[in-house]
Amino acid sequence: MIEIYEKYSGLIPLLGGLYLTLLAHRVLPRKIKDPAKHELWHKKFGHSAKYLGPFLMLAGLLELLGFLG
Repeated sequence: MIEIYEKYSGLIPLLGGLYLTLLAHRVLPRKIKDPAKHELWHKKFGHSAKYLGPFLMLAGLLELLGFLG
């Protein structure tokens, strides 16, 4: 079980970064009932999420390839 985690642990930041990037570019909607809250989230975190998402995906990819961790 530990071997599987060590082998595929880079998938967590890779998929999380993909999800964050898609949220930041408004491809995926957030699961909230009030669209005004989504706009508030996007004003507060959208700009930084556009840069942090791809960075997180790169870190996950490097971890999968064995360059990190």
